[in-house]
Amino acid sequence: MASRRPWRCYSSWSRRPYQHKRSANHRREYARGGAQSKIVRFWGGNKAIPWEDWELVVGLKVSRQIQISSNALEAIRITINSSLQNKIGRTNFRFRIRPKPFQKIRENRMLAFAGADRVQSGMRNSFGRSTGVCARVRAGAIICDVGTSLKDLPVVRDRLRIASMKVSCLCTTVILKYKTPELFKQSGLPLYDDKKRREIPMFEFVVA
Repeated sequence: MASRRPWRCYSSWSRRPYQHKRSANHRREYARGGAQSKIVRFWGGNKAIPWEDWELVVGLKVSRQIQISSNALEAIRITINSSLQNKIGRTNFRFRIRPKPFQKIRENRMLAFAGADRVQSGMRNSFGRSTGVCARVRAGAIICDVGTSLKDLPVVRDRLRIASMKVSCLCTTVILKYKTPELFKQSGLPLYDDKKRREIPMFEFVVA
C-alpha cells in the first residue's frame, strides 16, 4: 500500500474550491467520494462562560494562505484540549477551532507493480480521486483561540507553540480580546484584530 503524499503537494491554493455543491438539492456529481473529516469536535473546555468574560483570549495566527488537513486540525485540537484539561482544569479555559474542512483533496494514484505501464493511463487522466478533506485559510486568519486567565497564560502559550508545529507555515500567538488594559500589558503579546486581519500598533492602543 502506498504511503501518504507529503503535505507540501497540497499546502498552497490559488484556484476555486473543489467541494460538495452546497445547494438545496445537495447534488454530489461534481465532488463524489473521498474520506470523511478526521475532526468532528471543534469546541473544548468551559463553554458556559462567554468569550467576553475571560481575562484574555489568545489566538494562533497563520502568516500565509494555506490549506490545513483535517488530520492536522484534529492534531491541534488534541494537543491543546487534552493538555489544558490535565494542567489547568476543564473549567478554567475555553477552546475553539475556527476553520472547517470542506475542501476535498485529490490524488492520481499510480500503479507500482510489474507491467503497470500497460494497464494505467498515467497522467493523461490526471484529475484523480478524492482522498480526504482540508480547510482553506487566508493569510492572517486565526486557526484557534483559547479563553483563559493571566496566571494560566504561560501554559496556554506553550500548547499553542506546539500546535503551530502541526501547520506548514509560520504561526504567531496574538491577543484577540482582553478584559482590562493592565491584563493586556502584562501578557506581553501583540494585539490583533481578527476581523480586519491586522495587528494593532501600541500607539493606537494607548489612544483608545
